[in-house]
Amino acid sequence: MKFLDQPPRFLFFTGKGGVGKTSIACATAIELAGAGKRVLLVSTDPASNVGQVFGITIGNQVTPVAEVPNLSALEIDPQAAAQAYRDRIVGPVRGLLPESVVKGIEEQLSGACTTEIAAFDEFTALLIDGALTHDFDHIVFDTAPTGHTIRMLQLPGAWSWFLEDGKGDASCLGPLAGLEKQRTQYKAAVDALADAQKTRLVLVARAQAATLNEAARTHDELASLGLSRQYLVINGVFPESEAANDPLAQAIFKREQAVLANLPDAVRLLPTDTIELKAFNLFGLTALKQLLDTSNAKDPCHRGLQGDVAIQGVMDGRASLDMTNGLSAGFTAEHPLTALIDDIALTGHGLVMTMGKGGVGKTTLAAAIAVELARRGHEVHLTTSDPAAHLMETLHGTVAHLSVSRIDPQEVTEAYRAQVLASKGAKLDAAGRAVLEEDLRSPCTGRDCRVSGVL
Repeated sequence: MKFLDQPPRFLFFTGKGGVGKTSIACATAIELAGAGKRVLLVSTDPASNVGQVFGITIGNQVTPVAEVPNLSALEIDPQAAAQAYRDRIVGPVRGLLPESVVKGIEEQLSGACTTEIAAFDEFTALLIDGALTHDFDHIVFDTAPTGHTIRMLQLPGAWSWFLEDGKGDASCLGPLAGLEKQRTQYKAAVDALADAQKTRLVLVARAQAATLNEAARTHDELASLGLSRQYLVINGVFPESEAANDPLAQAIFKREQAVLANLPDAVRLLPTDTIELKAFNLFGLTALKQLLDTSNAKDPCHRGLQGDVAIQGVMDGRASLDMTNGLSAGFTAEHPLTALIDDIALTGHGLVMTMGKGGVGKTTLAAAIAVELARRGHEVHLTTSDPAAHLMETLHGTVAHLSVSRIDPQEVTEAYRAQVLASKGAKLDAAGRAVLEEDLRSPCTGRDCRVSGVL
């Protein structure tokens, strides 16, 4: 595996939800530990399932994996980190300050911003040579889906800039009060992330256009942050040997080859590994040890098959979500999803939300529901709050009665700042407005956090 060739101390695995980041990160940690390296496997995913993969309970503390010598694991729990952060701030003053003052501090520390900064502190602590990590040769990060990961990797630079430009002096109360003391730690984290000798980022994708396009976008965004040492792993590629005698398997194989023959330009020249689809669940040591076994692996990336692949089987295995030609036949009254749409359509209006773990098909199902409601004559607006925003890739073309948008975090943040300045800021004097503008420039504002004194 190219991504394991002379690995640096820090390895980050990121990619769209459901592509296999956790399995590959766990298998990598086992491989390195088996080579005699002391390894810490860290999950920054709030929905971490590293413990489930190993069949043990890990939690928010460094935990040795008993069955793998040299390997320990840690799941960063944002809520537990936030509580520990609050205890560190409030504990020393409890009983010394009036109760009303203590309650005021607790209120300041109750927002989402505190949770993010607390998790951020734990993350940056792992990137510097501190007491927590000095015993480990490698630290392997199993990250959350791409959008969350990019925000996490941006934070050291964002907060360092905020401090260096003097944006966080007087009015940064509550969770921001201790940031100045952490300046050295944040700078060291930025330096570690940008150092190709210390950090390697592994983009994980499947042989699907959406995941590879997201890998390409991630490549560009993280390269702009200084993470230039990137590798690509294409996971779960359907083996050619299994495609010969089954029409469905052959269709999947050809579809994947068409995608792999047209890799996005941003990732085409990256060092690339392919991992074939396995016939077993990737839980437990035996399975994980086989995941990176290349003894029978084949490289399917350059077999030259072409073709335009539509999204098949959205509703009943026969429907095609090709917006250019409209929704093809295939909806049947007895199908559960069609029954759900019948129920939604009865009221004539309302809000429909699709949610679930990364990679389970939220975007595809949301698009299928929206297209069918529009086909029935309902006016439908389909939008996404996912930073990855794959709607336009899922929908090929347009259809009557359907409009599509995405919630752009930068646009929403700027609109929020403008709205707050126009409303709250209009009532303030020059000094008060300056303080408000300072709060709104905080990276917390761009993280859907409550700004102290604004709401």
